[in-house]
Amino acid sequence: MNKTRTAIIIMLVAILGSSTISAVSAMNNMVTKLENHFFMGDTQYANQSIYADVLDKADIASNLAKLAKEYLGDKESHIKDIIDIAKDIQLTKSISKLYDDMHALDTDVDWLIAELSNKNLTDIHKNLLTKYQSEYRSESRTIESDNYNTLVRQYYDETGGFPGFIFRGFAKKAEYFK
Repeated sequence: MNKTRTAIIIMLVAILGSSTISAVSAMNNMVTKLENHFFMGDTQYANQSIYADVLDKADIASNLAKLAKEYLGDKESHIKDIIDIAKDIQLTKSISKLYDDMHALDTDVDWLIAELSNKNLTDIHKNLLTKYQSEYRSESRTIESDNYNTLVRQYYDETGGFPGFIFRGFAKKAEYFK
């Protein structure tokens, strides 16, 4: 009788362990697909990745900072912050950290644009400011319109409930870009 009970327990543990490994593996695959969408885009629809758009925004912000140096000086803290954040973005692979960097960058860029708008810019610099401002806003709209956060929410909806939330504790975490 003890051998039968032990065999049943071993069999149940093996089934439970196998099911857990399978579920966690499936969840990890789902998160990897989400990360690929964020960092590499959606090749099915020829969409550029959010990450590429974030890098583009950082480049545009750097160009704005270069322009602003001529009118505000290179000691201005917002200019320094933009340059530092733009460099940090190049090195960051955490989606939530990238979001935080983008939020900080947006704040500094908004300030910088307002300051430059109040300066007596040359015609060339006025055109450059208009161009950079337009490009920056365009990248922001592109990022906002991406369905990445919807896909993350769908992942959490699909893996919620019992026992999904337990398995999700062992799986990679899906990060929102917000």
